[in-house]
Amino acid sequence: MKQAIKKGTGIQKKGGLSAYKKKIGLEVSSDNIVVSNADKPMEWLMMPKAFNEATRLPGFPMGYVSMIGGFSDTGKTTIINHVLVAAQRQGYIPVIYDTENNMDWKYLMDMGFEAEPVYGDVDVENYDPETGEVTITKENQIIGYDGNFIYYNNTLLANQFGNNDYSTGKQTKEKRKVAVIEDIAASMKELLDAQDNGELEQGLVFVWDSIGSINSYKSYKSPTNNNMFDAGSVSVAFTGILNSRIPSSRKVSAPYTNTMVAISKIWLDSMSAPMAAPMVKYKNGETFYYACHGIICHVGGAISKGTKQLKAVSKGCTYKYGIESKIKVVKNQLPNPWTISYEGPIICTAHGLISKDELSAYQKEHVSEMLKELNRQGEAQGQKISSEDVSFIEEEDGNQET
Repeated sequence: MKQAIKKGTGIQKKGGLSAYKKKIGLEVSSDNIVVSNADKPMEWLMMPKAFNEATRLPGFPMGYVSMIGGFSDTGKTTIINHVLVAAQRQGYIPVIYDTENNMDWKYLMDMGFEAEPVYGDVDVENYDPETGEVTITKENQIIGYDGNFIYYNNTLLANQFGNNDYSTGKQTKEKRKVAVIEDIAASMKELLDAQDNGELEQGLVFVWDSIGSINSYKSYKSPTNNNMFDAGSVSVAFTGILNSRIPSSRKVSAPYTNTMVAISKIWLDSMSAPMAAPMVKYKNGETFYYACHGIICHVGGAISKGTKQLKAVSKGCTYKYGIESKIKVVKNQLPNPWTISYEGPIICTAHGLISKDELSAYQKEHVSEMLKELNRQGEAQGQKISSEDVSFIEEEDGNQET
């Protein structure tokens, strides 16, 4: 009669599984946290009350890739500005990719972002309409902003990475004047490498506004732009960053936590199901959509803007002071207990997001600022405006959902 053999007996005689893991360098122990498969406690880029109430989340999760989509003028920029303010206040380095070249520094700084204006002498042309003479004078103007952040627009990306030929992996003699998608990935890799090498001793929060606003290297070299080229380049250039380098920073063994929040341009696909309602699709393919293991928020309506204009009116003068929009979590892959998907209203103002129950207090607190603008308009028409003359109205946007 054969003797019964216990499963695993052979391995146990040689020291067991723990000994084998130790031998090949996979042992997890209090003395070796370099090998870690456990996440740090959940951390957030803290957002204001309006965001909290609408989404039931504290903010955007750290160590994840998240995305914000929606039509123009629905509140995406206000939300991304709050992300930048939160990153800076919480001790991280905001890395801004402004490929829409539309950064409103005053708006961002009014919301609490810290940036110092840098002044320099600029040549200014002065035209005399009577003589037709043009003279050049020097004026001291703001030429940029500096502080605890890193900023790239298309020009700065091309200046730094314009010699990269992404089809061959070699350097070209002539520098591109146009930034491409791959430049952003190259910049992110460079910063993450600098962090690994000890040159940067803070966590990084990458913010891109926006996916879909810049073409790929292959499209740049082609006589015509091609969306398939752009989608393919996003997949090749960003896969390692999105699926490995950012998520791995959540591990206990990682000294710094890195995060990405991107705005994505959207389009409506009416061809996939011609008899159904159009589907919202994100620009530059679905790489970012599938790589977003944090949250994806849709701002505004699903097939149109779906917003209201908030205005102060007095004696025929109108001052727009905000918009009422809505935000919905359309994808959430966070761990329990954060696996929730809510939607609710938000109000975007010159001072950031507020909730509907904060609107009355906001109107009272900032009415003097509104009145100054109304007075400038009214005085031009020979009118004098006082606080008693002002009424607040909500006006449906012309592009509403039905």
